[in-house]
Amino acid sequence: MAKVHRWEEIDPKIQVYGDSAVVTYYFNMALEAGGQMIEMGGRDMFVFVKEDGRWWAVADQFSPYPQ
Repeated sequence: MAKVHRWEEIDPKIQVYGDSAVVTYYFNMALEAGGQMIEMGGRDMFVFVKEDGRWWAVADQFSPYPQ
């Protein structure tokens, strides 16, 4: 189990292509897990598909910032 202490989305972009969409953003976060504080960040990308008037997340891809 983890407790999120900070979540920040940076430069979000939404691109819609008919009944599909791509959402990208950078993020920074701090969380506590197993008694340790962990800070991390990177880029996230979601792909959504619209079916029967509802948007469904069908893919998620995460990349950490380069070290």
